[in-house]
Amino acid sequence: MSKNLPSYTITARQQALNWLNLVAINGRSVNEILAHTGEKESGSNKLTDTAFAKQLLFGSLRFYHQIKGIIDLLLEKPLKQKDQDLHSILILGIYQLRYLSVPDHAAISESVELTRAIKKKWAAGLINGCLRNYQRQVDQIEAKLANAKTFINSHPNWIVNQIETDWEQRAEAILLANNQKAPMSIRVNQRVVSRIEYQQLLNEEKLSAVEHPLARDCLVLDTACDVYKLPGFEEGWVTVQDAAAQLVVDLLSPQENDKVLDGCAAPGGKTTHILQRTKQVDLISVEKSENRMLRIQQTLDRLHMDCELKCADILEHDAWWDGELFDKILVDVPCSASGVIRRNPDIKLHRKKLDLVHIVELQKQILTSTWQLLKPGGRLVYATCSIFKDENENQIRDFIEHNEASEILMPEDMKHQMVRHARIGYQILPGEFQMDGFYLCALQKPR
Repeated sequence: MSKNLPSYTITARQQALNWLNLVAINGRSVNEILAHTGEKESGSNKLTDTAFAKQLLFGSLRFYHQIKGIIDLLLEKPLKQKDQDLHSILILGIYQLRYLSVPDHAAISESVELTRAIKKKWAAGLINGCLRNYQRQVDQIEAKLANAKTFINSHPNWIVNQIETDWEQRAEAILLANNQKAPMSIRVNQRVVSRIEYQQLLNEEKLSAVEHPLARDCLVLDTACDVYKLPGFEEGWVTVQDAAAQLVVDLLSPQENDKVLDGCAAPGGKTTHILQRTKQVDLISVEKSENRMLRIQQTLDRLHMDCELKCADILEHDAWWDGELFDKILVDVPCSASGVIRRNPDIKLHRKKLDLVHIVELQKQILTSTWQLLKPGGRLVYATCSIFKDENENQIRDFIEHNEASEILMPEDMKHQMVRHARIGYQILPGEFQMDGFYLCALQKPR
């Protein structure tokens, strides 16, 4: 016989600490841990202020490297591996002192209180002393760190160096944009409701949004909100998707009765956008991960759409392909995610320079492999949420050198509005037109 678990209240700072430990110590992604937030809140844990907890988490991750530099100067000796949760408390504490308008005494006293929550009351003096020393020595500390790249930009050095190598003139603006909060962009299902009509529905709910100048199905909200506050969300009227990713369907240009492949398809945003734009299309979506495939199915169900889903490795054709060539292929390949750091600041903690070697090779394999599945005269769109040139224009240039392929440009009504930033394809930089960093390029196979 099951028993109900006792209910208890968890403060926003306690929850933020739990999340930060999962990210910084256990290597979990923010998206992964927040996906279950609603389940936890409806269970035995009652969170006092979800919005503040998320603000603490995302802010601490955005400025993690900057704050870490401060902590290194405050601590007389490094913390033991078993006490890295104390490091997380200091990260949260200094974030509040440096960036938030909460009273200093509250930031310090609540940080000290967290040592009791993790059953390390012995560390109360350490936390109190470090935070008060930061208050007293802030000018001297920041003067010592003034020339440190990691501190100035709050990015690991390898990312700073890579951005400076690829984008010398724009590096400062990119790094600054990465530390800003990303806007909430939505894609209106205009088969159900027009963008103008949906904008009016938002206004009725006291939610303000503007039309995106490039993505014709997109609205950008002035203030982010819970998705379930969006009119008709559960009925499939709208999907949360960055404007840059919405441009893919314009470049892919699926037509009636096309046979289309969406490779590496999770979480399903582009799959459903293709279906939204094209009433009669033979679409196959391939995704390797069973869990991520489930997310695609859930998105399809919510939007009342359907296509052929294949849970398989895109490189293993025999496991999913029927042998018939495709008219259009989209490969939104695995990448460094360097273009979405502002949306996923944990990337700065998790991604390593050595990862790029494997990523670039995998991208090459996927591009080369799927090209073989394209009809003569067919179109393949290659996309990443990266700003690193080796993953983007350099990857495409290398491919064209070894294959017969020609570039297809954006539709006439769009191509003159876009700043390409690349010798081939379209490179969008973080924050440009309120979009994430993103790369897309369309290639045509000769007839």
